[in-house]
Amino acid sequence: MKHLQVDHSLGEGIYFSQESYPGFIRRLIAMVTDGAILMFVGIAIWIFLALLFYVLESHRSPEALHFVIWLTIAWVYMTEIKRSRLRTIGYRLSGLRIIDIRGSRPSLTRMTLRLLMWTYGPFNFILDLIWLGADSERQTLRDCYCGTYVVRATAQPEGSAPMHLTRYFAGGIAPSYPRVVRPRKFA
Repeated sequence: MKHLQVDHSLGEGIYFSQESYPGFIRRLIAMVTDGAILMFVGIAIWIFLALLFYVLESHRSPEALHFVIWLTIAWVYMTEIKRSRLRTIGYRLSGLRIIDIRGSRPSLTRMTLRLLMWTYGPFNFILDLIWLGADSERQTLRDCYCGTYVVRATAQPEGSAPMHLTRYFAGGIAPSYPRVVRPRKFA
């Protein structure tokens, strides 16, 4: 009998128990908290710059400077701080952390891509939330394509398994991404 060859060229990835993946409410609390913090930071920067430009009697508007400063702070907060041991305030309050598919800290490039996908698409907030409810690993689409997991802060991997390309057919396109294939349990 001929044995089937299994492709292991993508390497191994980790997987967690179902209880380790946060649900909708926990993720929503983290998103709302971090969004509110970034909004308040933006307002504080605007007030500071408006007062500074007023005191300096500048006839220029602080809008462009405000945008650059706020965008830089938002990028650092949502990428560098979120991937660090500190985590964002929303992640800390919700008891979450983000890791890559191999169980280590995601790279800055991966986190930037994740932020850009959330900001510019191709997936939107509603589609991400719908996908979250249907996915067996409770990953959003951007997590799937960026190779990240959002898990509870205390979660420990249940094991490791080979990664395979998963394909989805939607809207005339067939995007694919690497996904850990859990070993099957036989009764």
